[in-house]
Amino acid sequence: MIEILLSTVGCGLLCYALGRYNRALTLQRWQFVLGLHARRAVGLLREKMELDAILARQALEAAVHAREAGRLAEAVAVLRAALAILEEAGADRLTRLRAMRVYSRMVRAIEPLPPPSAEPFRGAGLRALGSLAGLVHRFLVGSGERFRLWLLMLGLGVRIVLQGARRSATAAIRSPRPAGPWLRLQEGVQDFETLDNAHLAAFAALAASLAAVDRGGRLPAWNSIVNP
Repeated sequence: MIEILLSTVGCGLLCYALGRYNRALTLQRWQFVLGLHARRAVGLLREKMELDAILARQALEAAVHAREAGRLAEAVAVLRAALAILEEAGADRLTRLRAMRVYSRMVRAIEPLPPPSAEPFRGAGLRALGSLAGLVHRFLVGSGERFRLWLLMLGLGVRIVLQGARRSATAAIRSPRPAGPWLRLQEGVQDFETLDNAHLAAFAALAASLAAVDRGGRLPAWNSIVNP
């Protein structure tokens, strides 16, 4: 009788353990499926940003080469195109940052980002902004507050780059021969790409946080943020 009881209990424990193992495996796979939309959205945004960066960089390089070759009229025309590409990309980033700010209030916790820093930037304005944001970051406790600080810094950073690019482009168009405005434009494009890297990291953190709590409507959310 005892042997039968022990056998029954043993079989029950084994079935329970197998059931928990299968359930854990199923949940793991389900979480993987839930994350597919987020990863796809991050990939699409990365491709979009990389394309914008390539277009702006190549247009500016072509303008610089034309200037160095003495084809000043061509250099100015291509420079105008490079500035238009940068301005269009900047408007896209600012619109997305506003959408990310709205969606960030839909979750209680957001995957933490590193503290802002002046180190990755070249322009003086962005370096000052990074230092100030890093200081403010220390006094914030909640992940949501720190995340929105990042969004604020990124938005201000885009505006700083665009304002500097417009000033430098105006100076270069007025007098194409001096090298100073062209160098500042190149630094601005590099800083814009640095901001894009941080923008993408912030979007990935938000996507992961939304995926953790989302129960439906993921595709419209991702589409509205990636393509604001």
